Amino acid sequence: MKRISEWMSGILFTVLVVSLSVSGQNPGLQITTTSSSEYSKSPKTSIYPAFVDNIIYQSWTEAGPSPFFQLTAEGGTPPYTWAIADGELPKGLRLDKTGKIQGMASKEGNYAFTARVTDSKGASATKPLVFEAAPFRSKWFSDAKFGIFIQWGIFTPPSLKGKDGIAQFEKRITKFNADEWAQQVIDLGGKVLTVTINTGDGVRLWPSTTPSKLELKTKRNIAKELIDACHKKGIKFVAYFAPDKGWNKDIVDTGLDGTYGTLNLGLIKELVLMGVDGFWIDMTSATELYQGFDYNWFPWDKMIPIMRANNPKVIFANNTGLYNGGTVLQYPNTDVIIYEGGTSPHETALEVAKPTTVKKKLAIEVDNLLDNTWSWREDPKLRSPKPVDMMIRNIKKNWEVGATYILSYPVPANGDIFPEIYQEELKQIASFVKKNQGWSETPRASLSDTVDYDKGQKLVLTTSARSKIYYTIDGNRPTTTSKLYKGPIPINKTARVQAISVEPGKPASKVFDQTFTILTRSNRMTANARSAAPAPAPAATDVAGKTEPKGFYRGMRITVGSMPIRLTDVGRKYLQGNNGRHSIIITRFADDHPILTASLNTALLPVADDGYQYAPIPPLLLEAGKSYIISIQENADDKFAPEDFKNVPSFPDYRIVEYNILSPQGTKRPIVDDKIGQLLSLKYQKMKVSGAKVNLALGKQAYLRANNEAALGPSSHIFFAENAVDGDLATMALAGGQYPWTLLVDLSKVEPGIKQAKITFAKTSYSTEFKVMASPDNKTWTTLLEKKNNSDRVIDLKFDPIDARFFKVRSFKPEKQGDVGGGMGILEFELYR
Repeated sequence: MKRISEWMSGILFTVLVVSLSVSGQNPGLQITTTSSSEYSKSPKTSIYPAFVDNIIYQSWTEAGPSPFFQLTAEGGTPPYTWAIADGELPKGLRLDKTGKIQGMASKEGNYAFTARVTDSKGASATKPLVFEAAPFRSKWFSDAKFGIFIQWGIFTPPSLKGKDGIAQFEKRITKFNADEWAQQVIDLGGKVLTVTINTGDGVRLWPSTTPSKLELKTKRNIAKELIDACHKKGIKFVAYFAPDKGWNKDIVDTGLDGTYGTLNLGLIKELVLMGVDGFWIDMTSATELYQGFDYNWFPWDKMIPIMRANNPKVIFANNTGLYNGGTVLQYPNTDVIIYEGGTSPHETALEVAKPTTVKKKLAIEVDNLLDNTWSWREDPKLRSPKPVDMMIRNIKKNWEVGATYILSYPVPANGDIFPEIYQEELKQIASFVKKNQGWSETPRASLSDTVDYDKGQKLVLTTSARSKIYYTIDGNRPTTTSKLYKGPIPINKTARVQAISVEPGKPASKVFDQTFTILTRSNRMTANARSAAPAPAPAATDVAGKTEPKGFYRGMRITVGSMPIRLTDVGRKYLQGNNGRHSIIITRFADDHPILTASLNTALLPVADDGYQYAPIPPLLLEAGKSYIISIQENADDKFAPEDFKNVPSFPDYRIVEYNILSPQGTKRPIVDDKIGQLLSLKYQKMKVSGAKVNLALGKQAYLRANNEAALGPSSHIFFAENAVDGDLATMALAGGQYPWTLLVDLSKVEPGIKQAKITFAKTSYSTEFKVMASPDNKTWTTLLEKKNNSDRVIDLKFDPIDARFFKVRSFKPEKQGDVGGGMGILEFELYR
């Protein structure tokens, strides 16, 4: 019977093999890839999640990124062929036959699909998988709207040093409680906490396992306590991290090899594995901006893969420091753009963020101080919180541009998260934040702003079911009094659409703001028709074109004259062979605020008789006296006409000031300043302002000078000379480097019959001793007014008619810090006949 049984088993085995062979299955062939949901457990085999962030999908390992994810199998006979047997990938992604998943995810969700692999002999295997398409990495930070930033550690006064200092620090922590810190964030209306976990004194607030020369680390795992406490209460935790460890110059910790970089690589990985949600990397990692800092202190090419591979959803913000807010470094890996406020007690120290023009979806963060210092001051006389109304006003301004507001205030060495001196201000700020916390869902569009449409379109806006959408197409910011969206919006010409949604019980959403380009027959040329287009003017063909391999924007800065203009078209000089689509950015010079983005398609636009291709833009009002930057992004393929602006044409309604270069992300820094822009041609309508006296100084050239005529720069890098002649009392001219200084205004020609000058000083920055002078030639000067012991903020000076081109306002006092007046700040300088 045993032999019969063995014989029967053999028959069954033979039948089974035949059955499998017929169906094409092979018991040795199997798919080894696992679903995205298993990534934290099996990162080596799991599908790396996609992020709906407007950039190409990448999968990461600690070795670096790949622009695809490779499905894997084993067994059978390679090579393998892959296909989707059932289900679907996230919208925008595709699977090729080699098993690579690539593309750009465009819709969030967990997508179930069945992968099929077939080997070279026809055997196949299938496996059900799930691919996660997550929101953009920093969406949670963007949605947080408000958070708290605490600088605290052994550097908190009284400052301590070395291992003995760490021991003393841990003993003096008598009021630190991680749960209370997390609860305090909630009580203040916040959803994210940033804490100095590893600062420039070299001390890490956890018992790290990465070896270093001095082993400057606490025994208590303060970092983990905070991470766990925040997560328990639904708060996100961001670790402040300083790449340099040299704040205490006589006690500098490094890795065993003597470098910061090796130590930092280990510390970052520890924090990722410990569960931080993000990193706030301080400015010594921004070596593109600051000389003297070593790239290898924080080697991004190794650091980012460590973050991305060990936790795909961890975010990082690269702080660019004071006056560099909005500069985008390490793009496109950046997740948060930072604006850092200063330590002055004045409102000017409170940063206001700008909308970003980058393609990737990012969060914008602004960090401002409640007091005038990042760290606790032992002397109570040195602690002075800013007025609550000032802080709330600043919060509102930042929320208007969609920034997440991070409020920083210092805590004492004992770890008391709610110091008595700040309690009243914090309570009032919390009351405002809680009433206005949250966003309604931002509207989404059915059309793309990266496509040029050849005919009119209908734009569909969608948002959450209970929300109402309000929109504008006239350039104004939408409010709840704007037009209510009831159905598709007809777009028959290039238009800028801005929209908000409002859900019951929630504040309005962030502003949706996109420009949709319609190239109709009147402003469109097919590629085949190019040869029949009018020949470019000689000026267009005589130029030796230049390519821009780094993707910089090239353009110019202009100042509008005494009357506003409505800009309708931007022209780029045509050069043979160009066929790319180029982004246009128009920003205000005074504050770098982007006011319009559009595009110019060299492959489709006709060449005008003047040799330019003109891109239609949504009509844009440029104000009288204001300066603007108009730039077009160039590339390594198309050539542009370089211009050094040493000899540029003049126009009656605007003045070309100088060349301009912007980074590929549309910001002023970092760029390689070769002093080459490009001369753009503008089509516009001149707007008339009836009944107004003509201010002869409006929009004219202005300079900051020392009283010995040496050139000066603007104070705080923002108080430009142009601000004194822009017709705007909200901007100010103030020289940096010297208290006594001179404003020089050049009217460009001698103007006859001038008989009135008006100077408006700033409320808290005014001259107590000054004189006003005029000259026809910048050589012979006539004094119009000399005043001492001045306390007036408005000087309205009338005099007998004169013919003059140049004017000076020369301040003699204040002459040092602490003097009455604080320093001459000129809001506006005006001249009239």
